[in-house]
Amino acid sequence: MAIAGSTGPVKTTINRILAGDPPSAAQFSTSQDHFDLVDKGMLANIDDVSEANHWRDVMPQPILDAMARDGRTYLVPVAVHTPNFLWYNKKVLAEVGATVPKTMGDDFFAAMDKVKAAGKIPFALSGTTSQLRFLFDAFLIDAIGTEQWNALWQKKDESVIRGDGVKTALERFKRVRDYADAGYSGRTWNPTLDLLISGQAAFDVLGDWAIGTFNAAGLKLDTDYGCVLAGNAMIIHADYFAFPKQTDPKRTAGQKLLAKVLVEPDTQQKFSMIKGSIPPRKDVDISPFNGCAKASYAAFNDPKRVVGNDRTFLTPPAVGDVMDMLIEFMDTPEMTASQAQERFADIVLND
Repeated sequence: MAIAGSTGPVKTTINRILAGDPPSAAQFSTSQDHFDLVDKGMLANIDDVSEANHWRDVMPQPILDAMARDGRTYLVPVAVHTPNFLWYNKKVLAEVGATVPKTMGDDFFAAMDKVKAAGKIPFALSGTTSQLRFLFDAFLIDAIGTEQWNALWQKKDESVIRGDGVKTALERFKRVRDYADAGYSGRTWNPTLDLLISGQAAFDVLGDWAIGTFNAAGLKLDTDYGCVLAGNAMIIHADYFAFPKQTDPKRTAGQKLLAKVLVEPDTQQKFSMIKGSIPPRKDVDISPFNGCAKASYAAFNDPKRVVGNDRTFLTPPAVGDVMDMLIEFMDTPEMTASQAQERFADIVLND
């Protein structure tokens, strides 16, 4: 069953379990959604598959943490994404004489000023909740770095939450609207990326699944487009398979076989190259991969440059509250960064 969105598969899985027809496998995204299913005894653990195939030896800690509940493995990673890529159209930047920015700060806005002066769209902005969240995360990791990122989300360090870095990220986040076209509200990521692909816009922030779209459009890295890894770090945004408990031993055996095959190096290499993701393993040959994918894989394998997704540390209601705040902040001219930061702090600290 193909189900749109990141929360739909969870709801459908629960409904099928309650109806007595649990699927053998279901795809989830990085979140805490599966915790409730585990706590209710609805998901099968796959410790035996994990241990037999030495997953702990070949996967970084943030992935292992997201897969587990109380030390037991319940999820299988199938695609690891980096949502904090800044993409740019090389021909547009060359045409207006803009330099590729190295950060999401002053050099980024200086480049967009040149694009704007030339009459093109500086930034292809998507007004959907998830895309605005990815955009804020890109500004945040760029402004505060990985150490403070971990302190903010893992430890809920109030000094970081109320610090200058978060305020700077919020200010830059809202400032982007001045560089977007009028049609951004509610526009999904696909037509938004098309603005960059067609040369109407110069920049976009989107996960590395954009690589698959670039490939399908016939664009070539370093000829037609390029990428900057915001904050020079990777925020893990992964897709996982979960396995609802079964009563038929054959289906249980099928689950374990699928879990094993999904993570095998050959499967991961071939699948990731098509999707635009990177493998969840640290031992896959990525020499045939796109240069942007290689950049995220290098960060993925560096403990100092890879961080967990904030959705791993917030409950689903708090995730929704942050998204609602960001939309309101973006669409309310009179709302200041200080006011948004106060709302942000209230959500995170009280989750």
